[in-house]
Amino acid sequence: MRRSAASTLHADNGFVHWCVCVVTLECLSAFDYLQWLRTGARAAEFLHCNQSTISRQAHKCHEVFGVSLIKKNSEWHINGNSKLLDAERLVHQRFRWDKDLPLRIESQHWMRHYHSDLNLHGWVKGNLNYLEYERPEYLLANRIIDAWLCSSPDLPTNPELKCIQLCSMPSILCVKSLHPLVALGPSITLEDVRKYPLLPLPKDQFPVFSKQISALGLGDVSLNLNSSGQHLDTELAIEDLVVGIASPLTLELFGSDVVILPLNLSVTVGDALIIRSEFAEHPRTHKLIHKLMDHIGLITSKITSVHASIPDLTPVS
Repeated sequence: MRRSAASTLHADNGFVHWCVCVVTLECLSAFDYLQWLRTGARAAEFLHCNQSTISRQAHKCHEVFGVSLIKKNSEWHINGNSKLLDAERLVHQRFRWDKDLPLRIESQHWMRHYHSDLNLHGWVKGNLNYLEYERPEYLLANRIIDAWLCSSPDLPTNPELKCIQLCSMPSILCVKSLHPLVALGPSITLEDVRKYPLLPLPKDQFPVFSKQISALGLGDVSLNLNSSGQHLDTELAIEDLVVGIASPLTLELFGSDVVILPLNLSVTVGDALIIRSEFAEHPRTHKLIHKLMDHIGLITSKITSVHASIPDLTPVS
C-alpha cells in the first residue's frame, strides 16, 4: 500500500501550517536511501524492492523537485535548487518520527564493531563505516538520516543539531609487540614516544582532537630509513614503528598484536549521539538514548576507564 504524509500539520513560531507532500513516502525513501547507502542495489535491499523500483522513484524525484544526483568521491550529491526537496524532507521526517515509522541511524566506522549487533527496534542502521564527519553530518542536517553516532571532542557546531554525550574515556597509545617502546616498560615517557610517528588521522577532519595531541608534542617525525623502508636501528618497517591512538572501546581494531603503552594522556574522547534539535525531547529519542546507554554499560561493565554520561537533553540555543 502506498503511504503518504500529506495533510500534516506543524507549528513554527506560533503559526500552524498545512504541509502537503507531493510524493509518497516510498518515493522519497527510495531517493534518499540511494543517496544514503550509495548504490541502488543496497537501497533496494534495505527497502525490500527491486533495483528498478529505486531507479524509477529516484527519476520521479528528479522531475518533481527539479534536481539531479551527481556522484563525487563515491557519494551522491544534489545538483540544482533543493528548496522544494528540503521542504518535502521536513514533512516526511516529522511524519516518520510522529507515526512511529522506521528511523535511520548512522555511525563512524570505529563504532561499528560494538554497535552492529545492537537491536535498535524502530531504527534502520546504514553504512556504519564513515571515517570523516562531513558526509554523515550532511545526511543528518538534510534530514536524509535521523540520528548519527560520532565521537567527542570533535562534535558538530551546527545549531540545528543536538549533541548528546553518552560516555567518556581516556585516549590510549598503543604499538605492535615488537616496537622498541615496549622494551622501556613502566619507565617510558612521552619524550620517548615523540621519537616515533603517529598513525595519521584524516586531514582536517578532527581539528580539536588533533590540536590536543599536537599540544603533547606528538605527531609526524622523520625516521632514518634504508632504501627498503626499514628503520636503520631496528630493521623494522615503518608500519611496525607507528604509534596508534585508541580508546578502551576501539583498541581491538588494532588487532591482537598490540601493546598498550603505560602512559596517561590528558586527552578525553567519548561517544555522542547527534539528533536534530527539534527531536531532542521526542520520546523516541529518549528511548534510543536509554537503549544505547544500557548497551554501553553492558559492553564496558569490566572497563573501569569508561564513564557513562548523564545526557543533557536541553535543546541547543
